[in-house]
Amino acid sequence: MTHPRRERWLALVIYVLAATVLLALPTRLHLHNTIIGSPGFLFLWMYSWWPWAILHGLNPLYTHQIWAPSGQNLLWVTSIPSVAIIMAPITLLFGPLVSYNLVAVLAPAIGAWSAYLLGREITGQFFPALFGGWVFGFSGYEFGHLLGEVNLFVTFAIPLLIWVYILHWNGNLGRRWYIALTAVLLVFQFGVSTEVFATLLLFGLLAIIAAAAFAPAGDQRRRHLAALRATMAAILLAIVLLTPCWYYVFFVHYVHGAILSPNVIVADPFNYVIPTNINWLGHLAQSWIGPAHWLTRWQGRSYEQDTYLGLPLLGIVILFLREFIHQKSTHVLVFMLAVVFVASLGPRLHLPVHIPWVPLPWKALVHWPLLDKALPARFSLYLSLAVAMIGAFWMAYSQHAWWTKMAWAIATLAFMLPCTWTHYWRYHIPNPSFFSSPTLNRYIPQGTTVLIFPDGFKGRAMYWQAESNFRFVMAGGYIGTQVPRGYATSAAQGALALGSDHANQQAIEQFLIRHHVRAVIVPVADWPTTAAPYSFLHTKPIISGGVRLYLLRRAKPTTGPLPPARGATGRH
Repeated sequence: MTHPRRERWLALVIYVLAATVLLALPTRLHLHNTIIGSPGFLFLWMYSWWPWAILHGLNPLYTHQIWAPSGQNLLWVTSIPSVAIIMAPITLLFGPLVSYNLVAVLAPAIGAWSAYLLGREITGQFFPALFGGWVFGFSGYEFGHLLGEVNLFVTFAIPLLIWVYILHWNGNLGRRWYIALTAVLLVFQFGVSTEVFATLLLFGLLAIIAAAAFAPAGDQRRRHLAALRATMAAILLAIVLLTPCWYYVFFVHYVHGAILSPNVIVADPFNYVIPTNINWLGHLAQSWIGPAHWLTRWQGRSYEQDTYLGLPLLGIVILFLREFIHQKSTHVLVFMLAVVFVASLGPRLHLPVHIPWVPLPWKALVHWPLLDKALPARFSLYLSLAVAMIGAFWMAYSQHAWWTKMAWAIATLAFMLPCTWTHYWRYHIPNPSFFSSPTLNRYIPQGTTVLIFPDGFKGRAMYWQAESNFRFVMAGGYIGTQVPRGYATSAAQGALALGSDHANQQAIEQFLIRHHVRAVIVPVADWPTTAAPYSFLHTKPIISGGVRLYLLRRAKPTTGPLPPARGATGRH
């Protein structure tokens, strides 16, 4: 094994160990009952749905297991088929929770490693590439979305796409191999996040065009243009490979306009310098002096405030520009940094202080197909990769003394360190034994329509349905903001999400009849002492396995020995 190859695997080991210390150890390695980051019940369901649907010969792109009987198109939600299919063996053996946690630990490490491969190709040196990989894989963007969404923190395909482009441009990768690898990576990225897929095409093609424009006339420009033509061929191949998906994207319940407002989930320019409580510095500051005034006025959700880079890393960028501004490649980097930074601010400028309405260039793209669903704050993904490669290049080629570079590197890593030891980085999932016990088979025939209180984002119904091996279908569910029309207009929506006391009994009864609900399940933990809120169901509950089961049309118990209930994990 050559020396560079040994270093490649050493880098991967370092990143995996670091991710394990930062993410797995705070859970005390209880990966079977504790979820890292946010309680992503939707993603736990998706991990189970894809292998279950494929093994049962069902169409995995459209499900009738939730929002019964109408069902839901899964290509307009964060269904992560690429990740779920890769993790299917782990899910079938150990369950979706173990798969989720493994991905949460490995995603930053593999993302850092893919950025290391890119940095090594650019610099040819181990430690600068290792530094650049860390900056990308353990960035504020990555750890911000570890608290929210799998579809946004699995990012390793993006550095790999640039890596294979450079290999092809340098003549180390043939045209056919480049087209094939690029198409496969694009298809994979589509299966992780259609939003990132769309913005990746936009910024990626713009970067290649900029590289050709800034390159000296002659051989370099011709190679960029040839690589651009090969990239377009790869994109067309990826579109062809994704042909079955386009029907569901554009012709089945097409979502017109933005899903979330691009004026809300935007980057705040101060967030590039000032950390939030995702970072240990921001957590420390809030613990000592309370939330600063500017933090309380930042846009969007807490885990979307993920653009933080830190002063040392920004200092490295400034030193890089001072030393290498004369190079053509630097002009491309500066151009793309400016484009991504301005785009991340959204259609108009948001600042903590009141300012007049100031339109920005992204406003021209907010109505384009697919791009109208993109949220500008998430463009910091591309900015963090560009800054990571700037850091690697500066570490490799700067004329500064080695100890100066080491000091900047240590300061950068210290300022970027996430705050993963607090309680909101781990969530214990209560899992009533009813959903994996013989009692479920006794009282719930296969395919029965069930309603579980509470439903929606705060409920665990999606996870429990997966644990039951999809034995029942649900009159409800949670797949994000997309809700079928028959449910979105229901007067019982408050009851679905928060409990029966948030809607009148008549609305709930009509809902149960309209959606052919045969059983209602209420976790005992939600109502530990009384069943009074559900007395209008006019049936005595069966208390078993940590739930109250209300049979609205009592099914006859099965006779004879009961088959063991097998969850989506394949375990007894």
